[in-house]
Amino acid sequence: MTAIPFQPNLQEYSSPSVWEGIWVVDKPGGITSNKVLQILRKTTRLQRIGYLGTLDPIATGVLPICIGWATKIIPFLPNHPKGYRAEMILGQKTDTQDRSGHVMETASCALPGRSQVQEVLQEFIGSQEQVPPSFSALKYKGKPLYQWARRGIPIVKPPRQITIDSLRFLEMNGERVTFELFCSPGTYVRTLCHDIGERLGCGAYLNQLQRIQSGPFTLEQACPLEKIQRVTGVKEIEALKIPLEKILENFPHIQMDWKWKEVIKQGGSLAADWGDAPWPAIEPGKPIFLTGPRGELWAVYQKVGHPKQVFKPIRVII
Repeated sequence: MTAIPFQPNLQEYSSPSVWEGIWVVDKPGGITSNKVLQILRKTTRLQRIGYLGTLDPIATGVLPICIGWATKIIPFLPNHPKGYRAEMILGQKTDTQDRSGHVMETASCALPGRSQVQEVLQEFIGSQEQVPPSFSALKYKGKPLYQWARRGIPIVKPPRQITIDSLRFLEMNGERVTFELFCSPGTYVRTLCHDIGERLGCGAYLNQLQRIQSGPFTLEQACPLEKIQRVTGVKEIEALKIPLEKILENFPHIQMDWKWKEVIKQGGSLAADWGDAPWPAIEPGKPIFLTGPRGELWAVYQKVGHPKQVFKPIRVII
């Protein structure tokens, strides 16, 4: 008889709470960001899950996911800059501004050369206005724009202010151009490709998109979704999550003694001289993260008023 390898059942020896925290998922192409949440809800048996910055179905790469208690700190997590590696196709326009759409126009002229493409890319660096695409999740009369567009009613939203921090040409192979950019949240890379194509006079659409950074989270930290689905033990889960101390590197934070736990749990105010260590110097209204003796997150506070140095809770976690 062939022996059947033992496969531990995670549900038998761990609580769903072990999944709570921040994950950086390397989103696969072909599925929506909401589909990623559905998969993780089934995997973790937890319903409180949210992401930082949606990705279109064709896009891959960094999708930060907050599970359980971590959903409470989503408003405090930085989402700038956004970093992308993109490939656009020159010579054609599509109605969605990416490869998922229908070709509306094909250029009859010769395609621009490498030097011209490099020159035009540099013109898009800086602050500018961008018109959101008709095929997007932005709402009009309570419905996403893409629903109107699919019915043949394209809705044109007013332009929005965006910032392209950097735009670096990587390579050009025939009609394919690859570049890397860092930009403000709310920037549509497919619209950027469309606008670059208009500036070049030949048209262009987005063919491939990989997010390489979202705020403090990078592609090097990302874990494939399939790998998360296959985890079989608590240690493996802990190894894949972003450690809390790594997250707190980006914020003012202070470790509190056990004697302050009940005060914090009840949402009590704290004075800067009540802790067991000097409180970081921060401006009024800025968040400061409070952790317990074991490094677990207890709450998010903010300083109010001068000069008493009083701190009040914004979000209690424990």
